Amino acid sequence: MMILMEHGTIITVNPADDILTDGWILVENGHIVGIGTGDYDGRTEPNRRICAKNKAILPGIVDYHTHVCGSLFKALTEDMANGFYRLALPMEDVLTPDATYTMSMLGILEAVKGGVTCINDMYHYMDDTAKAVADMGIRGVLAHKIIERNLSRLCDLDYTLLPEEGQRRLEAGVRLVEKWHNTYGGRILCKLGPHAVDTISIPLAKKIVAEGERLGVGFHIHVAQKMQEVSFVRETYGLTPVEYLCETGLMRTDTVAAHCKFVTKRDIELLRKGGVTFAHCGETSGKRGALPPMKDIIDGGARFVFGTDWVTTDPWTNMRITIIADRLLGCTIDDMNARLALRKSTIEPAQALGIDSRVGSLEVGKEADIIMLDMNTANMTPVFDDPVTTIVYNANRHDVVFVMVQGDILMEDRVLLKQDEQAILREGQETADALYRQHHR
Repeated sequence: MMILMEHGTIITVNPADDILTDGWILVENGHIVGIGTGDYDGRTEPNRRICAKNKAILPGIVDYHTHVCGSLFKALTEDMANGFYRLALPMEDVLTPDATYTMSMLGILEAVKGGVTCINDMYHYMDDTAKAVADMGIRGVLAHKIIERNLSRLCDLDYTLLPEEGQRRLEAGVRLVEKWHNTYGGRILCKLGPHAVDTISIPLAKKIVAEGERLGVGFHIHVAQKMQEVSFVRETYGLTPVEYLCETGLMRTDTVAAHCKFVTKRDIELLRKGGVTFAHCGETSGKRGALPPMKDIIDGGARFVFGTDWVTTDPWTNMRITIIADRLLGCTIDDMNARLALRKSTIEPAQALGIDSRVGSLEVGKEADIIMLDMNTANMTPVFDDPVTTIVYNANRHDVVFVMVQGDILMEDRVLLKQDEQAILREGQETADALYRQHHR
């Protein structure tokens, strides 16, 4: 099957950040086989032509840190004091595998509608999220949440160690890797997921590292997300959360460190030297009232890219809010701007996940993870010399009209093609209502 998208504005996000006006892009067998400008003049007539006039064609968004099942908590914690510990973590206790699949379908639907073609996810019952990823046709890097403490009791500062639970979770994480890693033509990959530096003991963390090395996969962990976590790790181990990474062997280039909000200048230097790329989730972090010290981080050379985390997975509002937040924290326009925000939502997270040879930019030979945005809307008009700035400062998920993953069209003219959108919404609402009632009995 050969598909031609023509007469659009192609934002390549390649090393030169090339932008092609009146461009065309040719897809065959799931890969990009040609890119050019003007009228397509290839010898082979495509099976299908898609007019992209007044559309911007971009690489799909690579969301570096997600919990798509976390769509369950939408609007429940944002205006609740300490809602993360008081409501979200305890309410996870009522999840079931079936509910996780349903809520993951809902979260992935929201991601696809926003132009996300790859999620990097860690959560409970990850086998069921993997099924949702497979069914929805999106790309996923997945890790089963490994915990060694009861998350619902952290609000009471109860950090009782549960070694048997930790071992059981580790075994489930290994099974996930063995079953799903590099399946669906490489569309699904896996990592091991030690949940956080305060919920995994140092001995178990070292065991997880050894298992990851045996399996040939990396890791996904929350680091310096909450002051409660920072205080616990300091009091228990005499370490900062970043130093915990060094102590356990998790300071690696294939480790995803989520958040890193409460870090010192020494921590920043350790992250730089260790080559960890952390997930900067500006919109979610801002809602909780704490952000990483981004000026120090940028000046210190630590690597970071963008993730949405959970509850809201709109990569466009996330880019915009993150730019605003970073500038309020002292960053300059050179430190954070529209072009950097787009790269940190596409090619740079792909690089951090080790899949940049396949996705993250529009280049011949790469897999066809492609999205289109409608530029002929009130919020996107007028467009001047640089469509990237127009998009980053004005777009939202409703401007995304087309989504393709590995050459397979998932959404066209804003309509989901592979699944029943209304059924996903209906089942998601019913499941969320049932879980909410069960938790509040």
